[in-house]
Amino acid sequence: MPGNDPDVIVVGGGVNGLVCALLLARSGLSVQVIEDKPAIGGMHRTEYPFAKAPRLATFTGAHRVGFVPRELVAHLALPLPLAPRDPSLFVPTTMPGRYLLAGAGHEGLLSAAGGVVSERDRDALSAMFAELDALASDLAPAWVAGPLAIEEVAERWVRPALQAPFVALCRGSFAEYAARFGIQSALLKAALAADSLGGSFASWDTPGSGAPLLVRHAACGLPGGGDAVVTGGIGALTRTLAEQAQLAGALLGTSAAVTQIVVEGNTATGVVLADGRTIRAGAVVTSADPWRLRALVGADRLPAEYSRRIDTFTRSGGIAKLNVAFAELPRFACLPEARGQHRATTFVLPGGEDDTVRALGRAFADASAGRLPSEPPLECVFPTAADESLRDPDGRHSASILVPWAPYDLSGTTWSTEEERFTNVVLDMLETFAPGARALVADAVLYHPKRLETHFGITRGHLGHVDDTLLFGDRLAPTTPISGLYTCGRGAGPAGGVFGVAGLNASRRVLADLELALEQTEIGTR
Repeated sequence: MPGNDPDVIVVGGGVNGLVCALLLARSGLSVQVIEDKPAIGGMHRTEYPFAKAPRLATFTGAHRVGFVPRELVAHLALPLPLAPRDPSLFVPTTMPGRYLLAGAGHEGLLSAAGGVVSERDRDALSAMFAELDALASDLAPAWVAGPLAIEEVAERWVRPALQAPFVALCRGSFAEYAARFGIQSALLKAALAADSLGGSFASWDTPGSGAPLLVRHAACGLPGGGDAVVTGGIGALTRTLAEQAQLAGALLGTSAAVTQIVVEGNTATGVVLADGRTIRAGAVVTSADPWRLRALVGADRLPAEYSRRIDTFTRSGGIAKLNVAFAELPRFACLPEARGQHRATTFVLPGGEDDTVRALGRAFADASAGRLPSEPPLECVFPTAADESLRDPDGRHSASILVPWAPYDLSGTTWSTEEERFTNVVLDMLETFAPGARALVADAVLYHPKRLETHFGITRGHLGHVDDTLLFGDRLAPTTPISGLYTCGRGAGPAGGVFGVAGLNASRRVLADLELALEQTEIGTR
């Protein structure tokens, strides 16, 4: 790595770190990104994990982009390789002709095929989406504003008539919010909940579980709150950011682990690398999760109140990811013909159609007790169905299957003992809805929470860093009690699963502070 000391060091080359580095470099600062893994991208990277299909690509970490606020798109001012996911949502059942297949955005769900959404539920959804659209309009500037408590966000940004519903949605449960509008279908309620709660250790009736629904539908820069597909695979997104950061002058280094953030007095002055070198800088921005941030600084360097706040964050929101190589795409019994369903985010939900919500509750209760559920809910993305360039020369397809609520520590057993069995549990669950799927499996690789922790360097394998039920001021601010030290990880505000905004907010704070420091220096020399 180059020896010249930069103005700013950014620790971590994931989405938020790259956004921060790009914006700081564009502002004329010298920026050095230090990434401990061999590749830039953090959780948003395309990888090739299959020993039996080594040229088949999949997404081992995040398999959905997250939600991209319009304001961030405007600040980045560069062509992101994003397109609306259409169809966006597929929820199969085991009954032929009975499913939920929705197009992009709110309109797509209102006109969903498959007989699940009744006219009564369509009316309920229309009313709910109208409120969420109004909140999206009000909250547009809030995602890129400074850290405020939820109640302060309501007072500052939300129209008076929606302030109480907004606070109730953020603090209350998904179940309470859905009940306000009278949604009847258990499968529809379960699908909406599953679509929102993938990064939360929360069931649909847990306080705070309404917050991810708000983010899912109110923070997206695509029309109608839609999900996005990355042209060229999810790794193309971070490659684009990295290339643009380099063009702006940022230096990107990989395979260089930061072992300590240097603090002199109460000011961050640089970092120490694993090889013993020290790099000094005027500011340090870290995209690490809150616990790794504390370890890098040293708990004794942080005020006790700040350290206690970190300990209040839920660390148990782990997931498991099963990456599967298929000889061909599995066919779902409810919809065997190709209608674009494999391009959608697919939710395979336990229980019969009328028992789905209760089955989700049982799966969450199992995880809360440290048990692996016998019928886990699955969030499936088939990367190769949306982008054929990711297939291997033999034409195989990949699936990225997220299993929510996977315990980090198992009761009475270990992940090394349960890995093969749980892989079969997940494949059996898929087989129930897509008979013959197991026979198509060429390879399968499970990333349980402990493997995710090692592979991505995230405490307890929590891809969201902290729980997605936390919004705005309930998360870390971009500033820290240490002067010159900033945080831009997913544990920072405004929300989990919001693409790149923590990086934007940290860059603005750094620029404001460095400009102030420069002005004070100039005054002192007059």
